[in-house]
Amino acid sequence: MTYPHQPDHITMVITHGVQRDKLSEYEGWLEKLKADSARFAGCESVNVLRPVHGETIYTVLVRFDNIDNLYGWIQSDQRETREAALTNLLNGREYIEMRTQA
Repeated sequence: MTYPHQPDHITMVITHGVQRDKLSEYEGWLEKLKADSARFAGCESVNVLRPVHGETIYTVLVRFDNIDNLYGWIQSDQRETREAALTNLLNGREYIEMRTQA
């Protein structure tokens, strides 16, 4: 049952500034993230907006069918493992935003 006050979809928007010498390692990290998230209930897609014109900023859009399923993935051991692997790949911290679509 869908409740009218809940969105039909929720997207976690993640922005990473990647160290220039770690770009290929980060691409491998992305593939693992995609595979991990696809195993979770409600995962609809993972889309990556790659940097252009020599930049190193990636935006990752992880879309789930509802917030409960998204939080199931966010709080998972798999995500924790992926997050730990980011430490040596990024310039600074990651930025996360949640976007809903009714």
